[in-house]
Amino acid sequence: MRLGSRATDERIAQYSLHKLEQLSGRGDLDRPMRREYAILKKVEEDMTRIMNQIQLPKLAWEDAERFLDFHYPQHADSLREPPYWITEVFRRVTEDEDENGEWTQVSRSKKSTQDPEITGIYGFWKSGRDIEFIQPPSGSSRPEPNSGVDPRQSFFNELGFSGRIPPIPSGRRTLERLLESAGNVWSMSLSERKCLAEAWEEDMRKISYESNLQEFDLLKERYKDACKVYEDVHDEVSQLKYHSADIEYFILRFDVDFSVEQTSSRALLLVRNLVISVQII
Repeated sequence: MRLGSRATDERIAQYSLHKLEQLSGRGDLDRPMRREYAILKKVEEDMTRIMNQIQLPKLAWEDAERFLDFHYPQHADSLREPPYWITEVFRRVTEDEDENGEWTQVSRSKKSTQDPEITGIYGFWKSGRDIEFIQPPSGSSRPEPNSGVDPRQSFFNELGFSGRIPPIPSGRRTLERLLESAGNVWSMSLSERKCLAEAWEEDMRKISYESNLQEFDLLKERYKDACKVYEDVHDEVSQLKYHSADIEYFILRFDVDFSVEQTSSRALLLVRNLVISVQII
């Protein structure tokens, strides 16, 4: 009697491992192993993503908004509800950037190249784009004496301000006073905004670092579990393949007879049960 793929007994040949896999579709015995491997790779990708977030933290407006809503809700409300003229400037700037691309601020600071600035309304506030808008024109762009046209006055005339331009903020309050202030964040000077934003973003990064570290620790445990499951499935599939000859022997010994047209699920269940039976014998 020959065993394995060389078996000549027709009853045995139809229960060879290759035949059972053909009945159930290509490589069904390896399917659990492929599934567990995919899970393992997904955990690896998540770990890589978290490691990148830890090493190269990047804050977005959504991160800043969540932080401010929880720790400084009044500042958050003020930031989201700027004066009408600032809302209009922001709208126009956003439309221009959508059409022509965002302006890139060049900085000599090494930190700025690794940690991009937060965009959106927060970035607009922090960089003082509204303050820049109401600054007097520079000498090169100052209107001709006879023209009498100041783009700022034209803008505020359109909004019904009768040409009145809001004053440029010039405060120099300390960080403690800025944090305790429940007033209008848009009335802060550029130096006050940068001072406050720097403190906020430092806290945001600390929270983000701790959160990412906790998630990474959880992923490490998931990775260990996924490795264990994958190894167990791999060993089980290898054992099924190794005991293919034992299955054929079991069929011959106990004169098991099923039709070749049996369903794949029943066939694979038979494989598993026969291996267990052979091990017991």
